[in-house]
Amino acid sequence: MSDDGKTNPNNHAAWIIGWFILDAVVALAPPIYWAFDRNRTAILGLPAVVTYFVAVAVFITASIVAAYLAEARSGKAG
Repeated sequence: MSDDGKTNPNNHAAWIIGWFILDAVVALAPPIYWAFDRNRTAILGLPAVVTYFVAVAVFITASIVAAYLAEARSGKAG
């Protein structure tokens, strides 16, 4: 194999991979009991379920931005 200066695309920082795994767990396993909860708890004036999904969206967006910035800093971003 020749070394043409390209880096391994699977060589990411461990914290980025861990953060994306946590994203998947949080997004795919929401508190299901909220769907059957008779008590509609409000957080910041919104139902708890809506607040949960807004928080998940912000968390996932932050992970994508952090991964981009980390790769741009290391010179891997295209």
